[in-house]
Amino acid sequence: MSNIPTETPNVVIENPRIRKGLRSALDTIGGLVFIAAAIDTASPAFDIAGITYPALAGYAVARVVFGFAVDNTNTPTK
Repeated sequence: MSNIPTETPNVVIENPRIRKGLRSALDTIGGLVFIAAAIDTASPAFDIAGITYPALAGYAVARVVFGFAVDNTNTPTK
């Protein structure tokens, strides 16, 4: 074990590839749900608001939690 301080203390997910993958997956899901909600709003042909609105709410909460719990703790303060 080394006594060298790290750039990112209190890291929740240390592996940057995992962090990037999780963030990309979460943002891809959010983007797809947002696109589906926009199409649903613009098109009278189908109504999926019962799915997209709760999904957008869940995405918003998940992204904020991920941002505070993972992104912020992995951002160097120097």
